[in-house]
Amino acid sequence: MASHTASRGLPDGTYIVLVRSLYLTPLAHIMMSLAFLGVAGFVLARSPDRLLLLLAGLGMVARLAQTAIVLLDRKRALRDDLDAAGARRVERRFAWAVTAFALIFGAFGARAIQVSATELDLLVIVLQFGYGSGLVAGQALRPWIAIPALLLSGIPPLIVVCLAPGLSHLAVAALLALFMGAAVQSIARIYRASVDDTNMRRLFATLARQDDLTGLPNRLALREAFERLASETGAGMLAVHCLDLDRFKPVNDMYGHPAGDDLLLAVSERLNGLIRQGDIAARLGGDEFVIIQAGARHRDEVELLARRISRVVAEPFSIQGHQILIGASVGYALFPAHGRDLDDLVGRADEALVAIKRDGGGIAMHGQHPPKPARRLSA
Repeated sequence: MASHTASRGLPDGTYIVLVRSLYLTPLAHIMMSLAFLGVAGFVLARSPDRLLLLLAGLGMVARLAQTAIVLLDRKRALRDDLDAAGARRVERRFAWAVTAFALIFGAFGARAIQVSATELDLLVIVLQFGYGSGLVAGQALRPWIAIPALLLSGIPPLIVVCLAPGLSHLAVAALLALFMGAAVQSIARIYRASVDDTNMRRLFATLARQDDLTGLPNRLALREAFERLASETGAGMLAVHCLDLDRFKPVNDMYGHPAGDDLLLAVSERLNGLIRQGDIAARLGGDEFVIIQAGARHRDEVELLARRISRVVAEPFSIQGHQILIGASVGYALFPAHGRDLDDLVGRADEALVAIKRDGGGIAMHGQHPPKPARRLSA
């Protein structure tokens, strides 16, 4: 019953959303526990069977374990930073608890129908229907959990009812079988529809935060990343680097806009390969890029990244069979020294960028007298 197979073929983000659905209705688990306790107590009062008593006790232990898992893991499952590995862990614990109870509940239902008075059969069967409905409503997005639980809890009572004499028992058995078949179909249908819907919503959310040409984050994603990084008090210094490309316009004029687009894509790939995990490179439009550098411990690290950006962009590009040489000027500002708002920091980094470009290009920090460019890039 390894749950890692359940995520196969699903994007991690979609898989995490589906696992979270298991933890959205803790009250339903509590209600089912109370319902099972009430029905088990009523049946045992009328039919004090030892095996039935054992199954009722085991069932309550399983219900309490499942409820405890839901309540204890709920906060972890609903955290924004939940990853696929964490989702698999909380899903696996949930699955074992559900499967254990379903197995015990099926045996309890079968035994209760077998030894109890006829009027008590109705209580057990109604509880079976309620449990199955709860599986469809609450766990349909994880069919590998819901369908086995439905069958484990429903087939033993179905067999006992089938073996009981009388047409009424056969009719009840037929209804139980129809219900289980319909429930399985409902689980499969809900799962497929939910996966398609979740994938589509995630796609739209990604496109809304992505630059159409380069695939880099856009302004919205940049702002979200900055707010997240700025809220992490132990993250160290944040630096906002603004850069634009030197001599980009002649590329468009000489080779055409498709070549210019290919060049922008190649630049974005180099920037993505340059930054560390936790940093973010975004395109604001045209040949304007912004990099947020996280976790810098001193200004020398920020200066070093700015120089690496300039050096990497200055290396030759092969675009549509042409060797193209460009450069990048970089202006940067520091959080919180130069501002706490992203717009302010971008504006101040851009001021440094404009100043250094006026002097021929290079690297500059906001508030610093622009030094002589360390490297003058030529075509």
